[in-house]
Amino acid sequence: MKPIAVVQGVVMPGKRIGRTLGVPTANLPFPADRPQNGVYVARVLLPDDNNRAEEAVLSQGYHPTVPEGAPTVEVFLLNRQENLYDRPITVEYLHYIRPEIKFESREAMRQQMLRDIQFSRDWFRDQATGIE
Repeated sequence: MKPIAVVQGVVMPGKRIGRTLGVPTANLPFPADRPQNGVYVARVLLPDDNNRAEEAVLSQGYHPTVPEGAPTVEVFLLNRQENLYDRPITVEYLHYIRPEIKFESREAMRQQMLRDIQFSRDWFRDQATGIE
């Protein structure tokens, strides 16, 4: 499948909010050349690990529920947790899920994140079985 967009960067520390919600993310600087802000199904390639590919979900933008700090690309690996700080990664945007949303609470945001994760898992499963 051809990506919608591809960004590369070195994982940097973020606000560490995803970690407190049980959804730790790897953060990249906001790319100048990027698709529209929102949530996407993604694939992360780890060049320092023979381009190992990991299924992921990403959120790109200004993160209006917790707006402190600069806009970023935040990526959550679906099938493993590992420390990616200071590692170069390549992120392929595969499927647009939804726009950014300002949530009423962090818990409402966490619940939507869990739905986005499940959507992404289902999307990868459907791609593997040839379902559109």
